[in-house]
Amino acid sequence: MRAWIIGVALLCVLFAANASGASTAAAQDLPRAQGRVTDLAGLLSSGDKAALEAELDAWQRGSGHEIAVLTVETLGQRSLERFALEVARTWGLGRKDVHDGALLLVAKNERKIRIEVGRGLEGQLTDLICGRIIRDVITPAFKRGQFSSGIVAGVRAMREVVGGDLSSLPPERDNKDSVIAMFITLLVILFFVGHFARALRGMTGGRSIAGRRSRHVGGMLGGFGGMGGFSGGGRSSGGFGGFSGGGGFSGGGSSGGW
Repeated sequence: MRAWIIGVALLCVLFAANASGASTAAAQDLPRAQGRVTDLAGLLSSGDKAALEAELDAWQRGSGHEIAVLTVETLGQRSLERFALEVARTWGLGRKDVHDGALLLVAKNERKIRIEVGRGLEGQLTDLICGRIIRDVITPAFKRGQFSSGIVAGVRAMREVVGGDLSSLPPERDNKDSVIAMFITLLVILFFVGHFARALRGMTGGRSIAGRRSRHVGGMLGGFGGMGGFSGGGRSSGGFGGFSGGGGFSGGGSSGGW
C-alpha cells in the first residue's frame, strides 16, 4: 500500500513537471516585445513605426492605458485567438489590478487580424466595436495593399474609442439585405415544414398524429423568436522598458481577415 502511494506521488510530480515544462516552452516560443510596436512581418514603414511608437508611449504616459502592436509572418500551427491571448498575457499589457491593455495582432501569411482586449478596457473596446475597427477601418486599407496606413488608422481608432470618441468609425453598414435574406430563409423553412406535415397527415390518416405534429411545428417556429460574447515575460533589452505588468486578459476582443 505504501509503495502504491509513493508511485502515485511520483507520477503526480512527473506530470506537474511536464506541464510546467510545456508551459515554459510555449512562453519561449512567443515573440519578445521590441517596443510598443513589434513589426516582425515588416508591414509598417519606418516613419509610421517610429511615429506610432512615440504616439503610444505618449498616450500611455497621459492615460495610463497601453496598446501594443504585433505583426508576425505566420501563426504556424497556433490559432489566432490563442496566440493573441498568450502574447498579451505574457507581455503584461496594462497596469496591474487595472488590466487596461490591448493588443493589435496581424498575421501576414494567414491574412488575419485580432484585437485582444484586457478586462479593464472591455467596457470601451467591446467585441462589437473591435469588430467594426477591423472590418471598417483596417481591412479596407489592407485590401488596397496599404498595410502601414491600415495599422496606424486601426490603432488611432482604438485610442479614440477608449477616450469615448466614436467619430473615427465609419457609420454602421445597413443590414437591410441580411434581414431580407433571413426572411426569405424563414419562408422556405415554413414551406418545407408545411409540406412535410401534409405528407405525414396523408400517410397516416390520423388526426391525433397530425395534431401533435402541428404543435411540434408550432414549437419549432416559436423558437425562432429567441434566436438573435501567463504573466511576466518578454521585454527587450533596448530602450523600451517593458509594459506595466498587468496581463489580465480573458478572451475579449474580435478577429477578422482580409
